[in-house]
Amino acid sequence: MNLRKPLILTVVASALVGSLTISSVSASAAGDPGISATEIVLGMQLPETGPASPGYNKVDDAARAYFDYVNSKGGINGRNIKLVVKDDTYKAGLTISTASKLINEDKIFAFFGSIGTQTHVSVIKDINRRKIPDIFVNSGYSGFYTDPKKYPTTFGGLGTYTVEAKILGKYLQEKHPDKKIGILYQSDDFGRNAMAGLITSGLKFEAKKTAASFIAGTQGSLGLVSQMSQLKANGVEVVIIAAVSSATAVAYATANAVGYKPEKWAVISVGADATTFQTILGARKVPLATSAAMLAGTISASHAPAPGDEEDEYVKAFKKINDEFNTGADKRWDNNVMQGMNIAYLATAALMGADKKKKLTRAKLIKYLEKKGSKLSSAAFSPLAYSKTTHEAFTGYWIGEYDAATVLQPVDGKRVVYTTDSANGPVTVSKYERPAISADALPKVA
Repeated sequence: MNLRKPLILTVVASALVGSLTISSVSASAAGDPGISATEIVLGMQLPETGPASPGYNKVDDAARAYFDYVNSKGGINGRNIKLVVKDDTYKAGLTISTASKLINEDKIFAFFGSIGTQTHVSVIKDINRRKIPDIFVNSGYSGFYTDPKKYPTTFGGLGTYTVEAKILGKYLQEKHPDKKIGILYQSDDFGRNAMAGLITSGLKFEAKKTAASFIAGTQGSLGLVSQMSQLKANGVEVVIIAAVSSATAVAYATANAVGYKPEKWAVISVGADATTFQTILGARKVPLATSAAMLAGTISASHAPAPGDEEDEYVKAFKKINDEFNTGADKRWDNNVMQGMNIAYLATAALMGADKKKKLTRAKLIKYLEKKGSKLSSAAFSPLAYSKTTHEAFTGYWIGEYDAATVLQPVDGKRVVYTTDSANGPVTVSKYERPAISADALPKVA
């Protein structure tokens, strides 16, 4: 899957963390906020606008489309799921203020699918202090999930950057043992987390030579000429990118401009969405055929089917729901829409499971995810790792290569899912078999 988005923590945001004014009472006399006889209210934060928004601003519309589908089938025991979304433009200061509004004004039951590592850093402590469920977060930063004692209410919606990087790093070493491998990464928790996984896999990088970094969010204004020139000058033959999709597109365009043609690109999945890649380059007057050719051959990983996999049963079901229920400005089917649908499917399953006796509470949702969350199925070819000791999501990825039609295809024509952990565990072949989706595309909870 291809989705994750970090950002800069500004000095202002850091100062605000300690004075966050989320002051409403966490529960009313009638029970937890955001739940009634007719409704369950979820809150989501993401960049609807701003330089990090392309692609990511489709996730909420896709999730809402699936929830609307669920509501058309009777909802959760007669309760409709309502999704309230706030635009934080990928700025931590706004993430703080919009979180306050979601809690105090919209009175949400839980946070759901919020996007961004550095933005979520600014609110995660307060959300957990207030014991508000923080589910299926769209960040692969392992620091959010590997210690449930630190963040007991937060659960991932993506595999961690460390897990993916370990798997990708092992693959690159086996397939390109004699090539000089380098990296372009965001100098934030996202980039550092991916770097840690690559190093754990056995790769080595040298700062300012085979390792080039940039501050997240600056790729559009400052560009990446110095970074691409650095990697070119040091003879890097395989370039790994650990950055958001907009930065990936800028990196490819910049490399082309400075005459740098590495033998292979390998991109951490959240930065490798083909639609976003082509949209960003299209804004630079790059024809679709040209951007498709630029992306072709790029290596990436995914825990879910490629959105272009027309034969996959989950893709078929989610595409149909997207066509019928998505009212967003851009409903073109891609990785972002797939991710929005998949986490909404998982959230529906979790709410159904926690509400079996029609007595849903925040505490019951958290307890359910820790006790039975690992048994929830989805479009992913990997199970969730949820337990009392970890709130990590998917631990398995398959390696693919983009073809001329911008579809991620399994390398060597066969999908092999590899699994590992966010620590020092080995990378092994997964034995997980994904359950089939039901005919009505609604999750079935035991």
